Amino acid sequence: MERRDNNYYDVRAQDVKLEDITSSAHNAKILRMLRDDDLASTEEEEGALYIVDYTFDHGNTIFVKEGDDWGWLGYFVGRNKQIRGLHLYCLPEEEDEVDAFMEGLCRNHSIERIGARHCEIDFSSLSPFIVNNGNLKDLRLFHVDIFCAHSLAMALSQRQHKSLTKFCFSGNNLSNDALEEISAALTGYPYLETFNVSENVLVGANGCESLGAIIRSSALRLEQVSLCGNDFDDNGLQTLTAALTNAATLQRLSLSSNRSITASGLRALSQLFSSACPVETLLLEDMNIGDEGVEALADGLMGNTTLKHLVLTPDSAGITGTGWAAFSRLLCDTSSINNTYSSNHTLEHIGDDYHYVSDPFGGPKLFRSGNYSGGYFPGIPPAVVQYLKINKENYAAKIKIGRCHPDIPVEVFFGYKLKFLPLLVSWFVGFGTRKCSNCQNATTREFQRRELSTVYKFIRGMPMLAVDGQMGLKSRCGRKRKFNVGEYAEI
Repeated sequence: MERRDNNYYDVRAQDVKLEDITSSAHNAKILRMLRDDDLASTEEEEGALYIVDYTFDHGNTIFVKEGDDWGWLGYFVGRNKQIRGLHLYCLPEEEDEVDAFMEGLCRNHSIERIGARHCEIDFSSLSPFIVNNGNLKDLRLFHVDIFCAHSLAMALSQRQHKSLTKFCFSGNNLSNDALEEISAALTGYPYLETFNVSENVLVGANGCESLGAIIRSSALRLEQVSLCGNDFDDNGLQTLTAALTNAATLQRLSLSSNRSITASGLRALSQLFSSACPVETLLLEDMNIGDEGVEALADGLMGNTTLKHLVLTPDSAGITGTGWAAFSRLLCDTSSINNTYSSNHTLEHIGDDYHYVSDPFGGPKLFRSGNYSGGYFPGIPPAVVQYLKINKENYAAKIKIGRCHPDIPVEVFFGYKLKFLPLLVSWFVGFGTRKCSNCQNATTREFQRRELSTVYKFIRGMPMLAVDGQMGLKSRCGRKRKFNVGEYAEI
């Protein structure tokens, strides 16, 4: 392929016959749309272009084969002002064709999302695009053979516009040195929300240190961190956990498919659960957690008020009845009312009955609930499921106490005398008169009976105080005593 500069394409852009530089009428149509700034939006993504090496003549997709001119394709992509997303599933084998395409691509300033799958990328040629495109927000690379990772790190460091919000490296087998360089560069991106370094089996102890450096950076606003399939061990997880405790905005953490992690590593997560980290979703799929691992998780989650979703694979997690009993005690310890009250009332889901919503790059977004696997909690014992459902209620602790302790001992409150009676009644008000939507047995009538029974036991325990007190008030004042809310404020 002869070397062409940008002037070559500028002079011929309006007159070139697109059928002569493409392999199909569909590809010619896409190039015409790029040339005329008329790229249509799809249902999945606004202004996206897909470049593939398989037959898929649909939407904004170019199926590249012999007869397609990569130089012209790069030129039209570079000058287009409407394109927002570019997805590369292939690149040419000839180096001069790659250079011609990249030279045109690097002139584009409208692309916000760029991703690549199963192709080779030399970042020394893509660096100008990363450095100069101030609109780039999303960079994702899946199973890409990366050349010159140092060039990528340098490009990220040299960007004046720190607009990147999503960064994903999955299945690229980065070395620890490359990971350290890239992580150091990303610490300067204050708007980075999603960080995904998955399926990089070369990540060792030094790699975990590098990942920890970016996670603990106070300059970032990380909300989603995915470190699945990296095969680090308990020591690596302990290093990462120490960094995660400083992630004050983290909502979703994936550690799935790290099969070298044992109960010892999972116990280190207690430090995370007791910190200020507000993580709501923890993924531990495809891991042999075992009963000891469940005990470690349950101990760590006692008192936690943020984690709502614990995603694991019940069929292969190695959990027996002993482990499920530990989860049940975590959610509702029935040994005493105080222990029931101190149980976990936040965790709403355990298991894998959440399906992922794929984005255009193939990465998972936050999952959503649904009857996807034939049941709401497949593989989870009913004794655990009942408490998970209760935790979705506003009065989870009250419901559990009401169901598990029908005979509430009121004797311990006799010391407060009649001052405690309004509090006792108010505990049922607004709760006993409503029905728990997830609890078949917690009916309105049942809690009304318990309210009357509890109040009756309290009054019966001090009958003379009630009678004497009422008569004494009448004899002294000659009228009923007004209710003073302030008297009960300190109780």
